[in-house]
Amino acid sequence: MRGAFRLILVLLLGYYITKWWLNQQRSSMPPVKGVPPAKPAPSKPVHTSDPLTVLDGIGPAYERALNAIGIYTFAQLAKQNPDDLAMRLSAVRVTAARIRRDRWIEQADAQANLPVSTSTRWSANDGNSA
Repeated sequence: MRGAFRLILVLLLGYYITKWWLNQQRSSMPPVKGVPPAKPAPSKPVHTSDPLTVLDGIGPAYERALNAIGIYTFAQLAKQNPDDLAMRLSAVRVTAARIRRDRWIEQADAQANLPVSTSTRWSANDGNSA
């Protein structure tokens, strides 16, 4: 038992010493001439998006799936063909028939043409609800 403990201790000690030595070697290396410094990775583009869940038949899961295929706004959704859209959304098991039945494209078109401050659903209790 003592032999196994000593072996593990020696391996761990060797690992950490090697790791420290490699870090020291990297930090003491001069930059290579003729090679430009690495550029930081571009940040993820910020998309302006509409709340697609205000459309009847689109919940949070469908909204995430639409965002994953690059549809963030009502105008983008309004330009889609139900058959092509269903094929691209096959991961969430939505059919073209459902897209037509729930009128996603027509609703998106109507929302895209509304003024910015107008909504077809209540965002909070406005005092008119029962």
